[in-house]
Amino acid sequence: MLSLRFQFLRSAASLTSRSLCTGAASKHGKAPDMAEGNPLLHVSNVRNRLREIVGASTNWSDHQQAMAERVSLSSMLAKSQSQLPAKRMKDSFLEVHLPLGSEPKLREKYLTYHNTVRFGRILEDLDSLAVLISYSHTYNPALKRSPLSIVTALVDKIDMRQHVIYPDCDIKFTGHVTWVGRSSIEAKMLMSQYRDGSYAPILDATFVMVARDPANKRYGCNSYTIYKNHVVPAF
Repeated sequence: MLSLRFQFLRSAASLTSRSLCTGAASKHGKAPDMAEGNPLLHVSNVRNRLREIVGASTNWSDHQQAMAERVSLSSMLAKSQSQLPAKRMKDSFLEVHLPLGSEPKLREKYLTYHNTVRFGRILEDLDSLAVLISYSHTYNPALKRSPLSIVTALVDKIDMRQHVIYPDCDIKFTGHVTWVGRSSIEAKMLMSQYRDGSYAPILDATFVMVARDPANKRYGCNSYTIYKNHVVPAF
């Protein structure tokens, strides 16, 4: 186990070993689909979407009130599996843009003092995306806010496809739900980076999420079940 962890950390460290390029070479990392005004989800809006879904706030006093209001959402939880329609994988599919090449101001938040990419920030974005994907799968248009509290149980797997993340090239995340259990949801994601005219895969990630009640206290077990939409094994 220790050797596997060491190999992962060593691979992660090597991903950030490419320093910032300058001059004309940096233009090769600007993807045409990252142009300003693109309707696809920007990475900075992922957490804003999550706050809207659960009713959270960045202000502490408002956040306390919002969490108190969430307790009342328990009555909106499905009473049986038959109340929830099965969903396809494409229903939870999301594409999120991280324009490191197109937006220099955003790039600064992802760079170390060596001008390399902070891999920890990438993991944070993957985690937030996995939560949003799970909420997209359980989305009910009849409800303003989700009665589910979805949290990360574990990072099941991260497979490195490349050994470098270019700090001045745009990144795209895609992902969707692949499996739903009694209390858990599995989300798979692909991270790719635009360079020299095309996207190349950087890593694959699998996150396992857990659905809990609105108060974030109880989850699926033999005596209490948080019902979720089943997933159809087809895209």
